[in-house]
Amino acid sequence: MLQSDARRRVAPWALLLAAFVGLARPSGSEVAQERDTVVVDFYALGTDGLSVADLTAEEVTIRLDGRARAVRSLQRVTQGELPPEDPLAPRVDPMPPPFTTNTSAESARSIIVAIDDESFRPGRERTIRSALARFIGALSPRDRVALVTVPHGGMKSDLSTNHDAFSQAMSLVVGHGPQTESGQEAACRSRNVLESLEGMLSSLGGGEGPTTVVFFTSSMLGPRRDAPMMMAPGMCELQTQHFQRVGNAAARARAHFFIVQPEDLIPKGGAASENIAGVGFSGSDNPLEGIEHLAGVTSGKRMALTTAGDETLLAIARQTVTYYAATLESTQADLDGLTHGLDVRVSRSGVNVRARPMMFLPKVDPMARPTAKAPAEMLRDSRLYRDLPIRVAGFASQNSPDGRMRIIAVAEPVDPAVKLTGLAAALYDTQGRMAAQFTATEGELTAMPTMAALVAPPGTYRLRVAAIDADGRSGAADTEVVAELTPAGPLRLSSLVVGLSRGGTFSPRLVFTNEPVAIAFIDILGSTTQPIRAIVEVATTLNGPALVATQLAFDATSDPNRFTATGAVPLGALPPGDYVVRALVGVEGQPFGRVVRTIRKGV
Repeated sequence: MLQSDARRRVAPWALLLAAFVGLARPSGSEVAQERDTVVVDFYALGTDGLSVADLTAEEVTIRLDGRARAVRSLQRVTQGELPPEDPLAPRVDPMPPPFTTNTSAESARSIIVAIDDESFRPGRERTIRSALARFIGALSPRDRVALVTVPHGGMKSDLSTNHDAFSQAMSLVVGHGPQTESGQEAACRSRNVLESLEGMLSSLGGGEGPTTVVFFTSSMLGPRRDAPMMMAPGMCELQTQHFQRVGNAAARARAHFFIVQPEDLIPKGGAASENIAGVGFSGSDNPLEGIEHLAGVTSGKRMALTTAGDETLLAIARQTVTYYAATLESTQADLDGLTHGLDVRVSRSGVNVRARPMMFLPKVDPMARPTAKAPAEMLRDSRLYRDLPIRVAGFASQNSPDGRMRIIAVAEPVDPAVKLTGLAAALYDTQGRMAAQFTATEGELTAMPTMAALVAPPGTYRLRVAAIDADGRSGAADTEVVAELTPAGPLRLSSLVVGLSRGGTFSPRLVFTNEPVAIAFIDILGSTTQPIRAIVEVATTLNGPALVATQLAFDATSDPNRFTATGAVPLGALPPGDYVVRALVGVEGQPFGRVVRTIRKGV
């Protein structure tokens, strides 16, 4: 039952980041902030620049507004992978996850790259591109990266694991700075940049783990009145509070800043000094003062690409692999909806602590009782609701000759004994707009897993599934779906689906147990007079040797330009674990198409 939502408004570009920051975070049992508890995240780095692995709660002192708080527990959370020591060493291609859950303890980093493209002239962006290419190559494939240009460019690439999309967007970023910049022009740019950063951070709203912000700028002016003392301030006045608001927004968003200056991008002599609006008053022309203020209010680490060139940003990839989550003793009065001063120190010598200077504590009503949200409500919320653990996956094929795609959402409770009483699914495009929506009927909820059919144009979507069970528990999770066909010479291939045949009906499965054989299914579109070859392989890695390979059998459909292929996937002899199933389809003399699906065999 496909439904549309024509009334949904287009979200601002910054709001889309919030929708993705909540993905793939540590489970609620690990570091989630519960009622009447305060959780502080920070990085603890050794002299080698890597995370200290064995820090204890007794070594940590945390003060809120200058008052020491007892650390009840301390947990080290892994959210990435260390880059290889040898930059030329080949990396093992990871297999895609078999599904997404709202309970996964395997987290990933959320990294927002923000570039002040009006602080440098065209042609000077090559240094940034080169360093970012090295940085992106060092990240884990699970890490989500976004590209934003400030103050006026907006989002260029949404927060996603699609690193190629980030690189492509970065290749289009160019400098927009003038040949010369007066003090007033630099002040206007600096103020606009601060306001853009504040808006971006405010939209994040604070995820369940820290967000890394890598901010590039060649120069920023500091606080500046922009008018004689006896006159009203000018349009480009910069006040201390403009910087402070960015610091407050960073505290709410749990953002850790790295402020990077590209090499030789600062105009010689700084911004042009001038007399403003009369005699005896000139604006500040120190191009570094604003950077120092921003670093102060965010505890941001300043870096320069002149230090190590393309290797400079690798320090960020190394330092953000793991963080510590400290749970503090607190009272209801602490949760007051205000920003508090934060000071984190470690008694062990040689340990460098990176923590924000402020912490936001959301206000909690002690009389309020949490109520379960309906699935349709949870679709419009970016949170990962965890009370009801669920699994989610998405598969795509062409729906009609006009090119629109059919996306099948497959969802099930992690506990097979759970009975769902409601389920809804929605697709969101890269601009944050809802492209399709589905609400399951009572009869559709009896099938496990539950399937939802959504139709949308080709593209990359965030698939969100929300459900509620008989006990009123809510669960919601998101996954990325690429709704495009894979070319295979004259043919085009749908997603590969692996499931079981029961009573003559094929049904997808997200987890297998003791079944001796699974069925691989693929939709093939197009026609050819040449013989078609199609095999399905099982392997332990994405591109590793096949453990077993079998032929796919073809079945015609009512459409002469569409047919299906199925093949057996032997499971009986395989030990529990994750395996890659690869389907290779094509005709002799032309490129073959390959689609893959990871399956999980449980105990």
